[in-house]
Amino acid sequence: MYEYEGLQDVIFIALYCVAAFAALVAAVYLLWRRGNAFMQEKGPESVKTIKTPSGAMRVPQPVRSSLRLRRWTAALMLAIVGSHVWWYVFGQVWLTDDRLVRNIVNICLDHVTLVPLTMAVLLAMVQDRRRPLWPWLVAEVLAVMVTAIVGIARRDEFWGYDVLPYCQLALIVGFIVYYALALWRYGRWLRDNYADLEHKEAWQSLTFAVGLFVVYEVYTSNSGELLREYLSQVVTLVIIAFLLWRVETLEELEEF
Repeated sequence: MYEYEGLQDVIFIALYCVAAFAALVAAVYLLWRRGNAFMQEKGPESVKTIKTPSGAMRVPQPVRSSLRLRRWTAALMLAIVGSHVWWYVFGQVWLTDDRLVRNIVNICLDHVTLVPLTMAVLLAMVQDRRRPLWPWLVAEVLAVMVTAIVGIARRDEFWGYDVLPYCQLALIVGFIVYYALALWRYGRWLRDNYADLEHKEAWQSLTFAVGLFVVYEVYTSNSGELLREYLSQVVTLVIIAFLLWRVETLEELEEF
């Protein structure tokens, strides 16, 4: 919602509200339910061997996802809701006459919430060990603060619209390289410790990370075309659906 064009389109506003509501429902679901609501009897299952008076019995068990992953994903969903709120509020209530400051503030809010939380979700999927998020968060906040302060103080679109995306792109590329190495090590760890890898591998997360960050970079660097605004809401719904599926089907591993 870089311009007022989207705010004047009723269909877009409806889609905008649907995307925000879907993220809110997903967050509430992830926080309040631990089991798999979509596949109780069929679909992804693990098998547990239990002892009975008549001998051992193999009992199918629904996939139980990581509580840590569910919480980080719920936080990301709430950030998506927040992003929808502040873009609309700043477009309709506050900073309505100052397009430059409004857009820089909104973009920076997106950068310091959505990007680090997405990184946290992706890192939580790799369960061989806890990998710290704070270095990426510190780098994100420093890049955003410097470019935003200079851009607003000098009222310079170059700093607000051009320098910040380049800093973000460098950070994203660095994270993807780091995450690819983490997934490679995680794959080796899985093969060394588990005979059955079903519902434990997370290689899809790398494909998702690359696609998500590319889409995010394209969206944050556009000049407000209505078609891209529509596309961003459709992509948001796809992201919500993918993350729910990934959280529900990625099995929580034993304490490491």
